[in-house]
Amino acid sequence: MMDLHDFDSVSLYFDDACPPEVAGLLDLAARSCIEGEGELPLLQAYLHAPEQLVVLVGLYRYYFYKHRLAEADLVARRAMVVSGRRLGLPDDWQEMDQIALADAASRSMGLLRFWLLALKARAVLALREGRTVVGQQMLEKLAILDQHDRLGASALLTVVGCASTVAAAAKP
Repeated sequence: MMDLHDFDSVSLYFDDACPPEVAGLLDLAARSCIEGEGELPLLQAYLHAPEQLVVLVGLYRYYFYKHRLAEADLVARRAMVVSGRRLGLPDDWQEMDQIALADAASRSMGLLRFWLLALKARAVLALREGRTVVGQQMLEKLAILDQHDRLGASALLTVVGCASTVAAAAKP
């Protein structure tokens, strides 16, 4: 059983060198977000470096905090594709299993944790958009993969279970 808090001598996902023009665009986006105009520099950074994880995180946060959940989900999905490809993970999160998890952990525990957090983000987005079944399925997969529950899937599953019970009780 692996512990997702074990980061000894592993590279984290932001260790990739960020090209100077992309770093400049990210800095501009951060300053522009205060005025609500950070999207353009974030998109420009994405066009320059579509596989730079720090760019994807910036885009995700921008869309999430603007309550543009569909766009945030697209970015989280892209983050899973990019990180999953680096880790040799299956394209479909539903095909992820303990063998793939262990293999990915041997490559980069930090990047694997990033992939799992992107899955959790997508689950939360699905729940917020009313796609309860897929959100619950994603959380259940996360709970299976994260057996120590370091990422908190079980608490979210409890909330989803309570919400389902309330919704069922409210039906005539």
